[in-house]
Amino acid sequence: MSLSFAAIISRFGAYVGLVDTPNERSSHIVPTPRSGGIGIWLGFLFVVILFTKYQIFAILAGIVGLAGILEDYFSIPQKIRLVLQLSVSAIVAGLFVGIPTSILTALLLIFFTIVITGTANFYNFMDGIDGIAGFTGFVGFGFMAVFSFHIVDNHEIALISTALAWGCIGFLPFNFPKARVFMGDVGSVFLGFVFASFTVKLSTDISVLLCIIMFMCMFYADALVTIFYRWRRGENLIMAHRSHLYQYMCNELGIPHWKVSIAYTLAQFVFALLALLSYKQGIIWQIVLFVSFVVMFLFIYKFIKRKKPGLMLA
Repeated sequence: MSLSFAAIISRFGAYVGLVDTPNERSSHIVPTPRSGGIGIWLGFLFVVILFTKYQIFAILAGIVGLAGILEDYFSIPQKIRLVLQLSVSAIVAGLFVGIPTSILTALLLIFFTIVITGTANFYNFMDGIDGIAGFTGFVGFGFMAVFSFHIVDNHEIALISTALAWGCIGFLPFNFPKARVFMGDVGSVFLGFVFASFTVKLSTDISVLLCIIMFMCMFYADALVTIFYRWRRGENLIMAHRSHLYQYMCNELGIPHWKVSIAYTLAQFVFALLALLSYKQGIIWQIVLFVSFVVMFLFIYKFIKRKKPGLMLA
């Protein structure tokens, strides 16, 4: 389904106004159709509604995907978009965690609401070069499926995650190595929303949470570190930019999109696999892995950012 819709949008998207026009923060230079992720969204709805008990969640995720289509077409004001995302995320957190009965559970609900909203936007932030969102979705949801099926015995989330992983693969022929269509908010925001929602659902303790977030650690790390440095420089955090590490590598250092996407994917796969293995060894090994990854990423981030713009590494 994702392959078919990606093909349709790449061919006819421009005729209905679904086009991403390059601007000062873009990593592409040619107007390109967007909303190619609509097939991933529709495939998700098909699987969830017909084969699982998560129909209420399907409605909420459907709203997020629909808002993504409207954003791709009309460009919804930021405040309205954020209020909608926070509202839906809060409902999902309440659905999966339960109604708060104490200050602690209320704080937990607020925390997970922020996690879901943040992850949805982080995924969107990181969908800026050819292939990176599709490959990361395949790795992240692929490991989510393995973890759900073999470790926590949640076969329905395993089924949905498998469908999303293959949906991302189906999208890639039209987005990699040279994009003929972009995923759009209907794909990127939606995928981040679902990933974080499943993280909330499965996180019965800190060890599960630590394991699952490592399945998408490259996106979390790049987004959070970039936000921190932008905040420290006094920049407006809600303004569009191209300060992410992957953007710097492509736009300033001249590294081809496909090389950066493959590098991120390989790093994501390795650390996701290590996260799965360390989960079986206990919380100490998980903490060691998490800290090691943070230190390594910060070192690489600073090392690459010190390289002079214009250096061609292709």
